[in-house]
Amino acid sequence: MDTISALEFYDRLAKVFDVMIDWPKRLNHEMPFLVEMLRRHEAATVLDIACGTGWHSIALAKKGYRVTGCDVSSLMIEQARANTARSRVRVHFEVVDFSQMGRIPGTFDALLCLGNSLPHVLSPKALGETMSQMAGKLTPRGIVILHNLNYDLRLQTKPRFFSAEGNADTVVWRFADYGPDQITFHTALFERGHSEPPQWSVQVNSTPQHPWLAEDLDRALQKAGFQRIEHFGGLDGSLYDREKSGDLVILATR
Repeated sequence: MDTISALEFYDRLAKVFDVMIDWPKRLNHEMPFLVEMLRRHEAATVLDIACGTGWHSIALAKKGYRVTGCDVSSLMIEQARANTARSRVRVHFEVVDFSQMGRIPGTFDALLCLGNSLPHVLSPKALGETMSQMAGKLTPRGIVILHNLNYDLRLQTKPRFFSAEGNADTVVWRFADYGPDQITFHTALFERGHSEPPQWSVQVNSTPQHPWLAEDLDRALQKAGFQRIEHFGGLDGSLYDREKSGDLVILATR
C-alpha cells in the first residue's frame, strides 16, 4: 500500500482530529500528572511539540503556563489557533517539524512531545538530531516529557485493529501493519454525505512509523546530554512495566 508523509497524513486528518479524540476525557486523565511534573521541576514556560489541534497547550495555558505549540501541519495549527481563540487563552503557535525546532524563538523550562508523535521520526540519525534540537530549546534545568506507545510490548503482540472514534457523521478507524523495520499506520476516514438516503465515503491514509524501543529513546537522550531518565507506564504516572504497560512515558533532565 502506498504511504504518505506525516505532513500530508495530518493535513488530511486536521478537520476531523477533534472528532476522533475524546479530549475532555483524555485531558482529565493526563493533566494531573503533567502539571505535577511541571510543578515539581518549577517550570513556567512550555513548548508543546507535535501539538496537533492544541488542546494540551490550551489546558496548560488555562493553568497559567506560558505555552508555545508547534506542529508539522499548518492545517493542524490553523485548527489549534481557532480552538485557542474559542477558549480565550493565549498560546503562540509555530508551523515547524522535528528538524526545525531551532526556528522557534527562546528556550523553555519544559518540552512535551505527546500522543505517540516520535515514531514519525524514521531513522536513528534523525532521532538523534531531534533529541539534540530538544536539548537546545531547554533552559539549563529544563525537562523533557515524551509519550509513546510501548513498542517493546507492541512488537511482541502486534495488535492490528484499534477502536473507531467519531460521531453520527464522521468515524475514524485506526489500524496498523507491521514490517521488519517499520510500521505502516493507517486511518480509515468514514464520512456520511447529505444525500437521501445518506451515502458513506471512505478515505484510507497510510504513513510509515518507526517503533522506537525504550532503549533506543534512552540512548538518543543520553547522547543529547540528558543525564537523568525516568520511565512511567502512562500519563497517569503509573509504573512502567516493559511486558505489560500500554504506553511509555519518559521524563528526562540534563
